[in-house]
Amino acid sequence: MAGELRGIAAAVALMAVLTGCGDGDGGVWGGDDKPVHLDSSQMLMALPSKLSAPQGWEGRDPEVKTGSEALEACQEGTETNCAGLVALGNTRFVEKSDSSDKRIKFGLVSFDSPENAGVAMKGAVAQARQDVEGAPPKALNLDIEADAVEAFADTDDASVAIRIDSVLIFMEGDDVKDEAKLKEFAQLQIDRVKKASAGQNPDA
Repeated sequence: MAGELRGIAAAVALMAVLTGCGDGDGGVWGGDDKPVHLDSSQMLMALPSKLSAPQGWEGRDPEVKTGSEALEACQEGTETNCAGLVALGNTRFVEKSDSSDKRIKFGLVSFDSPENAGVAMKGAVAQARQDVEGAPPKALNLDIEADAVEAFADTDDASVAIRIDSVLIFMEGDDVKDEAKLKEFAQLQIDRVKKASAGQNPDA
């Protein structure tokens, strides 16, 4: 998981170079409202399930980590203290086709406040910004509502980073860079985070 989170951090840095990383106070969920927050059980519900896979795609069992294992992965991926870290997890969708290598990787990292989530996102950007090489990838516009959204695509793949209050969402599209398809997957993940944070099972 540490290596996967490090790869996500590098993707965030590339997006920050292209578009800058917005990080306002409060956000679209209401400045004075309780921040969107996921504990480990809620994160397990929030991660896309096999049942939620769109037609033509199949899901994998999600994994959630807490405690020292999650902290080590977060610190390695962001080079911050990861203060307020609650949990992190991941899963993926794979296209149902013997001739396709398309897949969408989902990653969630939850903190106890928007401020701590923002610090971790900025840390990931700073840690990997110096490693950006070659021609800049293409910036993407997913047109989704969140506190911070960064997205880019190179020749074959795409990466997306989203913050909604105290939750960071990361997506990596292997051989998937269409803006409409990425928006569809991003909105699915955002909706699941919102429901799970309210104590609702998104698959109910």
